Amino acid sequence: MSRRTTLMTGTVVVAIGLAVTGLGTVAMLSIAARSLPSPEYADFVVWWTVATLLGTSFGVFEVYLARLLIFELAGGRDPAAVTRVMIGRATVMAGTLGVVILAAAPGLAAELFSGSLTAVLLLWVFMVLTALQSLQRGAATGRRNMVAIATQLSADGVGRAVIIGVLAALGIDSLSSLALGCCISVVLSLVAGGRLVGPWLAVPALRAADVPLRPLVLLLIGTAGPLLANNGSVPWLRSTDAVGPHVLGAFAGAVTLSRIPTQFFSAVMSPLLAHLSDSADRADQVAFERVRARAQILTVAAGVAFIVAFAVGGQLLLALFLGPDFTLPVANLAVLAAASSGMFIGVVQQAALGALGHWDRIAWAWVGAAATFVAVLLLPGDPLWLATAAPLAGVMTALAIMWVFGRNGWRSRARVLPRVPGP
Repeated sequence: MSRRTTLMTGTVVVAIGLAVTGLGTVAMLSIAARSLPSPEYADFVVWWTVATLLGTSFGVFEVYLARLLIFELAGGRDPAAVTRVMIGRATVMAGTLGVVILAAAPGLAAELFSGSLTAVLLLWVFMVLTALQSLQRGAATGRRNMVAIATQLSADGVGRAVIIGVLAALGIDSLSSLALGCCISVVLSLVAGGRLVGPWLAVPALRAADVPLRPLVLLLIGTAGPLLANNGSVPWLRSTDAVGPHVLGAFAGAVTLSRIPTQFFSAVMSPLLAHLSDSADRADQVAFERVRARAQILTVAAGVAFIVAFAVGGQLLLALFLGPDFTLPVANLAVLAAASSGMFIGVVQQAALGALGHWDRIAWAWVGAAATFVAVLLLPGDPLWLATAAPLAGVMTALAIMWVFGRNGWRSRARVLPRVPGP
């Protein structure tokens, strides 16, 4: 089987899983919008956004663990040591964030969740479970087992929709019960994925001489940009009290719908990282550039098409998704779609830089994005428009920086990628 076919097959398999989990999210929020009063639905959609923000921050462990495992397995070495240290570092991060969440619990509960401390505590539970999901997917990517990734994602999406639907049907549809249902669906996904990926858990370790900490730190620094671009506007808009529950619900729904294609295109990240890493390790620049160019053309074309489609059909989707009371202007829909389209392109640039060991360049690109995002929110103006424009401004900043950094990426690549960070 050719490398092109293998890459395409892996992408399609992961995309199926992402499609199912995306549809599960849509179904969950649609059920919640119709079963909860508007103020409580606003609380739940903010909870989901913040929970996703925290959980997604562990995606860096997925990327870095996958890169380490690809290198170890290619050399015929036992990957247990790198697995242990990555689990240990993820445990430290989860514990640190847990302390921060607990310390901030009263303020978070009052500001975002109408005083519910249980909802705040469930944020930490969800975060820990999604951290395990990231580690499991990293192990699967390192072993090129895309079916395991798709299975985990699909189980999460189906479980989320079914559990929330059952809770709503039984009348057990409070903020806390729905949040707990989301946590249970993650547990089910871990069980389903674990049956296919093989051994992926190990006793945590904090130090390993041949697993540098610097790339992970750089990736963690860089997570702020994409996390804010994808999720930061909703809690910020809620904190301003500038819009009513229906407008907040419509904005959150539009953000969710506009990000679903981003999930599809993130399907290419795992197989693309694996193939670009393989080309880099073999010093095959022709194969590397060919795969990167094809992926970039695809993402640019798809991004332009999505902006047009979402601007035209987004209002109808919102009505079907949440109900006729939830509406958002077409211009806002187009700008949100443009931010997502930028993320399509960013997936390819990040995979290329990661394969070349340039973790620092990814980090600084998203640091710039985070700074731009915050700067836009600090500007005077309509809060709804600021929340709409900030993600696009951040994403465009990141793309510009990654493009500049990527121009000489091959010549300055790390000699032994997973173990010696890029310059």
